[in-house]
Amino acid sequence: MTMFPRTEHSFGIVVRKALAHTTVACCLFLVALASSALPAQAQTSGSPDLVVSQIYTRGGEPGATAPNDFIELFNRGTSTVNLAEYSLFVSTTGPGATAGFITTFVSSRGGVPLEPGQYRFIQVGGGFFNDHSNLGSVSGKIAVVKTKNFSMSLGCPLGQDAAVADYVAYGPVSCAEGGAPSNTTTASNTALVRKNEGCTDTDNNASDFSLGTPTPRDESTPRHICAQSPTPNSVQFEVDHTDVSEGQGSLEIFVTRAGDTSSPATVQYATVNGEQSFTTGPTSDVVDYTTALGTLRFAAGESRKSIHLLITDDVFFEGTDSLNIKLGSPQGVALGSPNTITINITDNDSANVQPNPINLSGFFAHQHYADFLSRDPDTSGLNFWTGEIEGCGADAACREVKRINVSAAFYLSIEFQQTGYLVYRFYKASYPDSTSRPRSFPTYREFWHDTQDIGRGVVIGAPGADALLESNKGLFATEFVTRPEFTLRYPQSMTPAQFVDALNTNAGGALSTSERDALVSRLQGGTETRATVLRKVAEDADFQSAEFNRAFVLMEYFGYLRRAPNGAPDADFTGYDFWLGKLNQFNGNFIQAEMVKAFITSDEYRHRFATQ
Repeated sequence: MTMFPRTEHSFGIVVRKALAHTTVACCLFLVALASSALPAQAQTSGSPDLVVSQIYTRGGEPGATAPNDFIELFNRGTSTVNLAEYSLFVSTTGPGATAGFITTFVSSRGGVPLEPGQYRFIQVGGGFFNDHSNLGSVSGKIAVVKTKNFSMSLGCPLGQDAAVADYVAYGPVSCAEGGAPSNTTTASNTALVRKNEGCTDTDNNASDFSLGTPTPRDESTPRHICAQSPTPNSVQFEVDHTDVSEGQGSLEIFVTRAGDTSSPATVQYATVNGEQSFTTGPTSDVVDYTTALGTLRFAAGESRKSIHLLITDDVFFEGTDSLNIKLGSPQGVALGSPNTITINITDNDSANVQPNPINLSGFFAHQHYADFLSRDPDTSGLNFWTGEIEGCGADAACREVKRINVSAAFYLSIEFQQTGYLVYRFYKASYPDSTSRPRSFPTYREFWHDTQDIGRGVVIGAPGADALLESNKGLFATEFVTRPEFTLRYPQSMTPAQFVDALNTNAGGALSTSERDALVSRLQGGTETRATVLRKVAEDADFQSAEFNRAFVLMEYFGYLRRAPNGAPDADFTGYDFWLGKLNQFNGNFIQAEMVKAFITSDEYRHRFATQ
């Protein structure tokens, strides 16, 4: 029987149930930390640095090679990785996208280094987790995420969220790198093993892994340095850190491309929460800044792009907050260095208790631009909405009604209806309700990634806004139908009729017979594509009307509370269903339903900006 690697007291692993986000065990299978430095080496193509190199799912079964399941990590990159800055998400429920448990790495030494060419062994189950967690024997997903503070459902983030360092799926699942999962381990004496000792990473699970004998490796195993490969062009941040005052409101961060820039290229970016503040907890996209995710698209010859980060001017006395922005999933270009930038937000508050700024009309309106449109306000718009409230003077009842109306106006606005609400309908038309995608909803991060991509640079009413919006919609639709989750659900073997009928079923039969037949005919004749068909279904007037209230309630959670309806402190959709029932009861009248009022006066919303 294969023996597990030796263990010594050096670092521990904290495991959390994904839905509850609570710690259930710690300090397991402790292993020694190596400290020697190795020269930097270039790596083979694909995603860099930390990858899953081996998965064994049949531990303890009859004839099993080893008594427990295990996961093996490998550093295929050029510099030391600190595992304490990563999380490991494991889905144990087959196609379910919500992780069965979340693992983070802790150490009394302040870091958990994994040097180039080193392996790390992670045993699963056997009482170590105290909850008897195991990997899915024939189906599952494992994601390596570039932050220890990431606690949201991942959905299918491949190529969309730069916080995801590696994603391995096996067996019949709904999401996989390259659109095809690796084989399942059908025998108790086989494991999934990444090829070339862990170096091969083409971002395709099916081709990167093969079945082999379980051979767990750890940091005592001889190093395997990945072969050097040329990088004719690279993309990176201009600097690795920058400072911004909390009162500044926003910050422009620049990304450059070097080397051969003659071809187009894209790269994903994503904010991830930062380090612990001494008063208010970790830097958070709920309190300190607005979630920023998206795609930077470099045209041929283009070498500089920017990311716009919105900063929240709360009144918490919290010292300096820090967050990171990551680059990832490059296409047509390699990741250069630095590919992570640290943003330090310097506090502008004193220790004195201050009134909650959300009570101020200007702050209230300004924050809605960030929470619903993900942009700085235009001066005329900000002045108009502020004036709507201030026009009431000291009349408290008038001000309450105006605040509700102003708030709802952002959901009802053309800009949001053509960005965020369109994104919502793309997901609803594409995916049925399932374990892997509850209610067919996008996850919080998926929603904001796509909404911000469609809305990039768009200010309705500004010169050129309509043309830019149309261009952004077309790019989004074309990219959406190439995503792994979409291509797994809609293989090319489907006929045009099957494809259109599946979308129409998801959309609740919104298409009339003539509309359905016309789309099938045009798709078959080549005058429509999958992207244009999906967009026409998503933009169907009947579908828009049917989903309006459901999307409205979802946006109350995504916008005001910056979380999913079933995210902590909630555990299911009970709250969402209550407010949807109220809104439907009053035929969409949000004032009579008191829905908007309840959210903007809730403690959860108000405590984003102050303690009161």
